[in-house]
Parts: sequence; structure tokens; C-alpha cells
Amino acid sequence: MLEVFLTVSLAYLFKKGGIFSSDHSKVLVNYVLYFALPQLSFKTAYHLGFSKEVFFIGLGAWIVIVLSIACAFIVGRLLKLDTIDLRSLMVVSAFGNTAFLGYPYTFSYFGLEGLKYAVIYDSMGSFLAVSSLGFLIINGKLSLRSVLFFPPFLGLTLGFLTRGISLPDYLWKFIDFSIASLLPVVLFSLGLSLELSNVKRDLRLLITALFLKLFVSPFLALMIFKLLPVGGLAYKVSVLESAMPTMITASLLMLKYGLNYSLALASAGVGMILSFITIPIWIRLLDI
Repeated sequence: MLEVFLTVSLAYLFKKGGIFSSDHSKVLVNYVLYFALPQLSFKTAYHLGFSKEVFFIGLGAWIVIVLSIACAFIVGRLLKLDTIDLRSLMVVSAFGNTAFLGYPYTFSYFGLEGLKYAVIYDSMGSFLAVSSLGFLIINGKLSLRSVLFFPPFLGLTLGFLTRGISLPDYLWKFIDFSIASLLPVVLFSLGLSLELSNVKRDLRLLITALFLKLFVSPFLALMIFKLLPVGGLAYKVSVLESAMPTMITASLLMLKYGLNYSLALASAGVGMILSFITIPIWIRLLDI
């Protein structure tokens, strides 16, 4: 995981040294979301197609997310949390950083072959879930527009629709050239957005959220994907994606709609650091 750790760490040190700022991460995020990631989604859908395996990867992701929300709700009730903290705990415990952190981790362990399953898990599972269930928890209503016009989802849809149409080699060379920039830019943007100043505000709630996201969610994935017809590399990648820390996009939505943003930032930041320890543990368990 050296490439993941070094890129995130160096970006964070550059930010602390004043060479970059947190605002620069927004430009990099837009580059990923509107340029590089839609092309990866397109290539994945074009070559993989919509199959039974693709369907069950998406279905499994949804089941894991729903069960994680249910676990967080039960724990939150036991802790007697108020409505805002309860909704916040449900979001940070269920929705993982399956693209910005999941893709680099998947590539590090399983290469390009594994990355295509990570794209399916993220696009068919995490993204659709956070745009519907996540929005419902955060804002109290669904946002169909955010789903239909999300660039990576458009790339995925276009890839499925154009299967069978022969595309010229120069187009694939451009797509591969663009995709090659994705992972370093993703990791660098994460390092610039890493923030640890909110860790001490509600330590009990943070520890609860991290335990649910980094341990309960992947444990559920281990069980759920065993029951589905998803085997081999697809199974391993799906469990790995479920073990990702809190989704940064969900954190931004929580800020916008007045939930516990401090918890979201702390969970995403500390979770990213802890993932350097927890991810190898889950990989080891998958190899047993």
C-alpha cells in the first residue's frame, strides 16, 4: 500500500507547508468526477457488460449498506442520540469512500482486473445508494436528478449502451491515457482534504462510527456476498470496498443540510488513517 500511503501523506504535508491548500482539492475532485472517472466507468461497462455478476455485485452493495444503516440506527437508539446525531451516525457508518479511496486500494491489491469490479460496486451500489437512501436520511427527500446526471453514472450507462459498436484504437488510447491519471490525482486530492481538527469534539460518537464502518460493514459484506453468486476476485473486491472509511461526498452533503459535520469530517479523516491498518487485516482474512 506504499503508493497509497505516500501520495496521501505527501499531499497532506504539502498542505501543511502552505504549498497547496484544501481549496485546491476541489479542482482535483472536479477533474476526477467530470473527466477521468466517467472514462473509467465507460471502459468498464463497455468491456464487462451488464451481466448476472454485475447485478449481484450491485445488489450485495445495497444489502450491506441497508444493513449498516439498520445497525447504526439500533446503536444510536441504545446510545439515546438526538435526531441529528442519529441521522449523522447512520450516514457515516453506512456510506464508504468506495471511489476515491476504494479504487487505489483495489488497484494496489488486485490490479486492473480488480478495479473493474470496484467501479461496478461504486457506481451500481454506493453512488446510487447515497443518492437515494443517503439523500433521504440527510435531507428527507430523494434526488433523482443527482443520479441521472452524475458524470460517472452517465459514463457507465453509455458504456452499456455502446457495447457491440466497434470504437477506433485512437479513442481507446485517449481513454487509457486519461484513466492513467485517475489514481494519483484521487489520492492527492484526499491528502489535501484530510482534516483532523474535529477529532476530539465527540470522541464516543466517533469511535462508534469508526467501529461500525471499518469492522461491522465489511463483516456484513463477508456474510452477504458469500450468499450471493459472486465469487473469486469479484467477491474479494466487494468486501474490500465495503471496508472503506466514510464517504467524503456524504460528509459534504451533511454540511450542506445541517447534520453533524464535525463527526463526518473526523470519521472520514481518522478512518482514512486507520484504513492503513484495517485494510490489510481484511485482505488477510479474505486470503485465509
